[in-house]
Formats: sequence, C-alpha cells, structure tokens
Amino acid sequence: MKSLLMRGTAGLACLSLTACSALGSSEDRLSELVVAMTGDVSSFDPATGNSGNDHVFLYPVFDTLIGFDPETTEPVPGLAEEWTYEDPRTLVLTLREGVTFHDGTEFDAEAVQANLDRSRSEGSNLQSELSSVDTVTAVDARTVRIELSEPDSALPLILSDRAGMMVSPAALEDPETLASAPVGTGPWELREWKRGSAVEYTANDDYWNEDVHASPRMTYRVLSDPKTRVDALITNQVDIAYQVGAADAESLALNNEITVNADPSMRVRMIYLDLSDELMAKREVRQALNLAIDREQMAEVGFFGYAEPASTYLPESHWASVEAESQYDYDPERARELLREAGAEGASVSVLLPNDANTVRLAEIIRYSYEDIGLDVTMKPRELVQSTTEYFDENREHALFSSWTGRPDPAQTYAQLLDEAGYYNTGGVPTPGLQEAVDRSNEKTTEDTRATDLKEAGRLTFEFATFVPLVFEDTLVAHAGHVRGYQPNLLGKPKFTDVTETR
Repeated sequence: MKSLLMRGTAGLACLSLTACSALGSSEDRLSELVVAMTGDVSSFDPATGNSGNDHVFLYPVFDTLIGFDPETTEPVPGLAEEWTYEDPRTLVLTLREGVTFHDGTEFDAEAVQANLDRSRSEGSNLQSELSSVDTVTAVDARTVRIELSEPDSALPLILSDRAGMMVSPAALEDPETLASAPVGTGPWELREWKRGSAVEYTANDDYWNEDVHASPRMTYRVLSDPKTRVDALITNQVDIAYQVGAADAESLALNNEITVNADPSMRVRMIYLDLSDELMAKREVRQALNLAIDREQMAEVGFFGYAEPASTYLPESHWASVEAESQYDYDPERARELLREAGAEGASVSVLLPNDANTVRLAEIIRYSYEDIGLDVTMKPRELVQSTTEYFDENREHALFSSWTGRPDPAQTYAQLLDEAGYYNTGGVPTPGLQEAVDRSNEKTTEDTRATDLKEAGRLTFEFATFVPLVFEDTLVAHAGHVRGYQPNLLGKPKFTDVTETR
C-alpha cells in the first residue's frame, strides 16, 4: 500500500489513505477510551509537577481560566468567559456561572484567588510565570481583579497553562494529597492512579461545557517502550498510541486499520545544562556542545524526517522566532578549538535521559558526536519521571537530554526555561539581557509589537548558548480506524475530549 505524508500547521496529517477513507459516517461515544502513554505523570498537582509530559494527564481533570486555540495558541474563553485590561497593570476576569468542582465545591472568584495566591508562593514551580502578579482580589463571586507590579500582556496565555488550572479550595486545605488526589472542574475525574502502570478516569456528569461529551471512561496505560505501544494498538488493546516512534510510523501506515497523525509542534528535543557547574559555566564549552551536533542528520536519521533542526526554542513558523537567522552550523573542528580555549579537552560529561528506546537510540548519536570532539561522555538512562526528578529537583548531574514541550506564550518559555528563577533553569544563571527584553515585550499588546522584543530575547539566548536545542519534533499519534475526532495542538499535548468512534 502506498503511504502518504502530509504535514500541516496543526491539522490532521494522514499517513494511510486507506485508513482515512475507511472511516464511517455515524459517530458514537467510545464507552472507554484507552490511550497508550510514554511515561507516567510526575504529580497531579499543577503547581508542583516537574514534567512537560504531565499536561496530557492534567487536562482531563483541570479546566484552565483561559483556553487556547489548538491551531494558533491564541487565547479563547475557558473558566473565565471574558478578560480585559482596565489599564496596563490591571487584568479583570469575568468568570462563568454554574461551574462546580468534582467535590461539589462552587467555582467562584475566591477559588481563583486561593489558587493564584498558592501558585505564586514558595514551593510552587510557577512562581516565575506569575512574578508580575502583585495582588489577586475577589471583587464579587464572578469578578477577579489581578493587580500587576509591571505590565504583562503574556498573562492571559499563562493562565491557559498550569497556572490557570483550578483546584478545589477544599482540596487545597490538604496540599499533601493533591499530588495523588486531584480535584478540578474538568470533563473527567480521577478514578485511580496505578503508579507506573495506568491512570483511570471517569466522566464528570455535571460538566459545565455542554459542547464536550467525554467518554464515560478513559484509561491511560503507561507503556514506555515504543514497540509495546505499537503492538498494543495493532492488537486492539488500546485505541490511541501517543508519541509513536518515528521508526514505526511508516510501517503503521501500511495497516489499513490504523491512522497516523504527524503534526508539527513546538516540542524541542534538547539538552538541558546546569550552568552552575564549573564546566558548563564556560560559554566556549556550551558553544562547542552546540557545534558538535549535525542537526540535519539527527532530523533525518534520528527522527526519520519527522523533525526539523532547532537552534532556538521557537520554530521558524512562530511569530516570535529567530530560527531562520540564528542557526548553529555543524562544525566539529571549531568545537574542538573551543574546548581547547576553555581548557576542557577530555572533560567528563554525564547526561541523564529517559530510558525509552527511541531516546536511548538518539543519545548514542549525541554520545558519538561529543566523543568525536574529545569529551568523555556517560549516558545515564532513567525512567522518565526519575530522570527529571534527579536533574531538576536533586541536581545530580549537570546535563539532561529530554524535551521542552513548549508553552502557549513565548514569555512562558523564557520565564520557565531561561529566567534566573525559572524552575527548568537548574543552575539559576540568567541569560544576560533576556529578562529586560521579555519585560519590554510584556508592556505591549499585539503580536507585531511584542515580536520585536521577543526576537531579541531569542537572539540573546542563542548568543549565550544557554542550552543545546536539537530538533523540533513532530507529534506522532496513531489511532485505530474506528476512532474519530482526535484534535492535535501546537503544543503536542492533546486533550482527547472529543474523540468519537464509528460503527
């Protein structure tokens, strides 16, 4: 069978023509939607989880104050029906009526105040994203006034992410249980979390959004091995396989019972660096690490063409990107020179990474490239959550090969990833001039006016060589022929709320 590859901005890409045409016209809700996932959730507490993989687990349980369009990431109404800036330092939210949390607690302005105050307090991983917030006031049941210490036009989209996920105030009273017993307003409720194995959800019968008709039950099965996920799909053990390995995409397309979606995303496969480490503190070393990688080869060989080379953190199609003008050439000889200049020839580098087969295979390409320029490299595979915990929370190694999964607003990426207080900036070393550029962008209100300063932020991170971006990888999701309604988004983190089946 001839397979087709169509890559759109964010729309459905079908690799099997037969699979697409075989879908019927009548639709019903799946009695239980079963999805194969790459790894487990780190925590069900939106404010303390440490993995970008968490979002797909959190979306079923938590609505956000503001939503985002899946194709553009532009803000759309969520739990807040409307929002407006009364002045550059005052954002007012108008909340929906008739929304309740899973435990029956009413969703209102006081609930929003409690959540935002917690998310910007000590112990939260969201402090840097909400650093502009000075006070949050419940004006009345449906009105929230957010006073800012400085203008922040990025805040609406920040509230479409973790910071906008609303937890029941009753559940907030016992924060130690939030990690495993989440209570939100979302279309599903958590039924059971079998750590490392499965997460089971049941539909929220009182869900406020009548346009969403969630399946009565949904189960995420944690299958870290990509071949196991594919086998589970082929043998009808699961309906959807999330993050299919690029090596498996073409073979799956030959199965007329399977549809493969290949959608470009903002997900950056990259190497995080701890700049507080003596070796990584040297800019010449970081530049050498960037120049030693043949990104074109990695995209073609490592990802079988389902990726594009990345030298920055926003793909070329993004309105704030500088990818076209800021690129690392593959130059191993110059990398060797930089290591000599830094006195780092033969230095030892230990890299943590998730232990799934695809990542381990890619890590071998990286190890070879770094040994070729004279470094002594040790790769340390771990279970996904363990790898991020050891790096971000325990600071065990000075590098992590993983992904940055993107955020709805570019200012979030710079705040969380590169700001001095950003959770994912383990070393806490700021990129010179970055925060000032982001602050200038946040004083403006349109993409065109913000783009100038955000592009400057992108150029600064490139020149400082903070981390090692490698590729922007496509989101590869395969599903059984009876499944319809799968909706990708630019973040590569689907919500699965409108999946139907054909009979």
